Amino acid sequence: MRFTIACPHCATRGIARATQKESDTVWMIDFQCDNVTCGHTYRTRLQMFPPDFPIPRRSRPGTIALQFSE
Repeated sequence: MRFTIACPHCATRGIARATQKESDTVWMIDFQCDNVTCGHTYRTRLQMFPPDFPIPRRSRPGTIALQFSE
């Protein structure tokens, strides 16, 4: 999976090239414009906000044993 955001200068796809983890919930991500004539590089900040209440875990679906005939 490729993380992309539009370039703020030319609106072409910008591709994530480097990430730097600042804490458990914050990352700095460096992007590079995919348009060769623009070539702009820019940094974004990704921050996750945990919910105010815990999200319950989903139970795993049961597994089915496969039987092969020889």
